[in-house]
Amino acid sequence: MGLKALITLDLPNVTEDQRNLFYQSLTENRWTKINCLTTAWKASFNDNVNKNNALIVLENDLQSAKTSSGVRRVEYAIQLSLDDVKIATM
Repeated sequence: MGLKALITLDLPNVTEDQRNLFYQSLTENRWTKINCLTTAWKASFNDNVNKNNALIVLENDLQSAKTSSGVRRVEYAIQLSLDDVKIATM
């Protein structure tokens, strides 16, 4: 069971087109949008990927999305764990 990532991000001062391109890039890199949360995403890694390498991959994906969409600034938080991301509504 590999690492799981929970990522929350903000894209200040972007157009809807830029946001859509940014999100499309993340989806192409196998990120999954958490639909019930406005800015939350999750990603999974194979068993042999350590935390440092997972973080590098995630940050490279963010940089790629930023470049391809023309977004100027990305604010994000990443949490890596072996546990699944719990998603719920109360």
